[in-house]
Amino acid sequence: RLNAFLKDNGIFKSNFFTSVYAFLLAKYAGGQEALFTTVYNGRTDKRFLHSVGMTVKTFPVYAKFTNDTTVIDFLRQGQEQMSGCRQHDIYSFIDISNDLQLQSNSMFVWHGDLFSDEALCGKPMTTQRLVNSTLDASLYLKAYFLSGRFHVKAEYNSNEYSEALIAQFLESFEAVVEGFLSCQYLRDVSISTTRQIEVLDDFNRNDVDYDATQTIVSLFRSQAQATPDNVAVVYKDARYTYAQVDDLSNRIAAAISAKGLGEGDVVSVLIPRCEWMAIASLGVLKAGCAYQPLDPSYPRERLNFMMQDADAKLLIADESLRPLVDEYQGDVLFTRDLPSLPAAHTLPQGPSPDSLFILLYTSGSTGVPKGCQLLQSNIVAFCHWYQRYYSLAPQHHVAAYASYGFDACMMDLYPALTCGASVYIVPEELRLDLVALNDYFEQSGITHSFMTTQVAYQFATGIDCHSLLHLSSGGEKLATLTPPTGFKFYNGYGPTECTIFTTTYLVDRKMKEIPIGKPLDNLRLYVVDPNGHRLPVGATGELWVSGPQVSRGYLNRPEKTAEVFISNPFTSDAKYARVYRTGDLVRYLPSGDIQFVGRRDGQVKIRGFRIELKEVESVIREFPGIRDATVQAFDEEGGGKFIAAYVVSDSPVDIEALNQFILDTKPPYMVPAVTMQIDAIPLNQNQKVNKHALPKPEKKAAPVEESHIPMNVLEEELHGMVAAIVGNTDFSVTTLLGYAGLTSISAIKLAVQVNKRFGVALDSRSLVKTASVQSIENEILKQMMQGGIPSSAPSAARPALSSVPLSYAQTGVYFECLKNPTSTIYNIPYLLSFPSGTDASRLSDAVRQAKQFLSLL
Repeated sequence: RLNAFLKDNGIFKSNFFTSVYAFLLAKYAGGQEALFTTVYNGRTDKRFLHSVGMTVKTFPVYAKFTNDTTVIDFLRQGQEQMSGCRQHDIYSFIDISNDLQLQSNSMFVWHGDLFSDEALCGKPMTTQRLVNSTLDASLYLKAYFLSGRFHVKAEYNSNEYSEALIAQFLESFEAVVEGFLSCQYLRDVSISTTRQIEVLDDFNRNDVDYDATQTIVSLFRSQAQATPDNVAVVYKDARYTYAQVDDLSNRIAAAISAKGLGEGDVVSVLIPRCEWMAIASLGVLKAGCAYQPLDPSYPRERLNFMMQDADAKLLIADESLRPLVDEYQGDVLFTRDLPSLPAAHTLPQGPSPDSLFILLYTSGSTGVPKGCQLLQSNIVAFCHWYQRYYSLAPQHHVAAYASYGFDACMMDLYPALTCGASVYIVPEELRLDLVALNDYFEQSGITHSFMTTQVAYQFATGIDCHSLLHLSSGGEKLATLTPPTGFKFYNGYGPTECTIFTTTYLVDRKMKEIPIGKPLDNLRLYVVDPNGHRLPVGATGELWVSGPQVSRGYLNRPEKTAEVFISNPFTSDAKYARVYRTGDLVRYLPSGDIQFVGRRDGQVKIRGFRIELKEVESVIREFPGIRDATVQAFDEEGGGKFIAAYVVSDSPVDIEALNQFILDTKPPYMVPAVTMQIDAIPLNQNQKVNKHALPKPEKKAAPVEESHIPMNVLEEELHGMVAAIVGNTDFSVTTLLGYAGLTSISAIKLAVQVNKRFGVALDSRSLVKTASVQSIENEILKQMMQGGIPSSAPSAARPALSSVPLSYAQTGVYFECLKNPTSTIYNIPYLLSFPSGTDASRLSDAVRQAKQFLSLL
């Protein structure tokens, strides 16, 4: 078949197999272009015909295609390119790579044009010597014809590729050959074989039975009857049993129902962190309504829009926060009145599994947030998985760490409240103070917790917690870390549209790339190319999710809902009938775990919230004086990302004023961590932003005056500690650390390090805006003088006799000397006179004996 195809279309074998490799390489990389090298017999000069030697040359192969490219056109384009390379064979791929600083470590060779079949049979490939000596080819594929069959073999760097992955790649090579022979367009060519699809289906065999007729309301009521005296909710000194939470939420439900509200209606909740996060939410759900959690840190414009878009029928609010939604004129129920609501004699019917549960808003590409509708059935499916996976039981204590408006808050609340466990709502002032948070965990006996990726990374790598059993992270890509020894640490992934987590991975060893894991119970995952073809292990594609956790869609956005929520083309099982297209690029690993690669669009996760970079960019462009702007995402230490803004203006831009301007309409996590003013936005040849040409995102500190350089041991150590965290030393002891490059996440790391080193607690939330090396130094001295010098302080700060504390006056003198080591103001000269006949050796013995006597005392 192949010989007939090549003959009919005038394609050489070498070019056919080279094009197959190009297409396959592009598909495995998740794109539509590929760059690699091949070799060519350089014996074109007749003077070399009878010479002995290695005359092959390396040629570049660059392939690019679209969905409309035909197979024949693709093959002919490749053949035309190779013909051009032969005409210019004096310029090798090695030279091109060096001149243009290209990085391509992949090679393909058709051996049929170089050696006889007999030479290939059972003998080393001579070309490999060329590869090793001139090109670092991590993947080297060779095709040849032998004994009436075509063969393909691979040699690879086992430090970069596994044998299982290369086996999948070779199997896909054969699938592409078949596709080229049978398909007209490249878009119809699948790189997966039937056997590979069977492997992928095995990864999805995770059905677990559970009662899908239940709701969160029915599950909680059953639990309240079974364990009425168990502690359900704790916030600071307030503790509520299941019976008390059941009663309070019943009262709230009755009050809502009395207003004529029920299934399908939305109740907005605007409260600070407190016990009502759980109790008020349950009350809304018991009335059959859905709740819309509003974050008080959001600007008025966004909060008002969310309520209007949801057509909220009622607002439950803390009275002090009511002015934040000044455009809402409907009914309000203040939290101060909730405890005194009348007892509920008649309870509402409550929700059904298909009832709307919650309305959560995510960033939109047009700058308009979109409301994601999660159902009772979605969260019930998640709770059953959580309770089984983490072995959650009534004796456990779960920390409610996530923000109320973040989808992970549901994970903090409902798995625990539907199995008899206790929920401990973490006070706001502890959330970023990891030392104090750990004390809270251990005092409260916290066993299960979730934290956003970067905070969880800092906690897992810097804190020794003795109460935790399970710590889950999620929201952003996790950086490599050494797993903690005191508790299990998990890397989770999941879009809001699929109800919190979609996959999880237990981090049990240090890895270069930490996977996001396997799917939750009753979820089926598909990795597909842009044409909807399933991709084999190792190939990068978009992740599609199906199962009972897939949400209803977006409120008032039918076009967007139809775009990303589609019918499942891979099964007729009603349980998995709908698919959510995540837009995330992933790949399957041979273990069945999934590895996160990136995004197809401009969305990124910042502090666990998904945002559109264009939404931030659009508001920056509205700032007076801004002529041009771009917003880019960069990797943060410990995993996750931060956003940096680059602005162009004819006059200096007031960065603080710009940040406040953004805060007027956008939530805090959308304010860029770094903003840099540049002369022009660099563009590439396609007139798109050239991210690689942008300057490194860093905050420029003011010039360091000589009087502001570190002057003492303590300042030098603090300066070095900050410099190691922010990655530069260009700041003084008086520079605000935010301008030195400290971010809200790295401030947590600094606070932990200072506490471990000096035993002093710092408020990490204030470090970025108000702190400097000098202010931290003063705080250390202040706390040490007030509370004595802790054993954790540096040796230079501890007296020789640690059992005898310094007096207040001595401590002050000591630290004054520490701050000014060259000063002699406290040096006290003393002159001792001895008679001329004093024996020096006897005097020395006397001093030694006196010292020994004092030590006995």
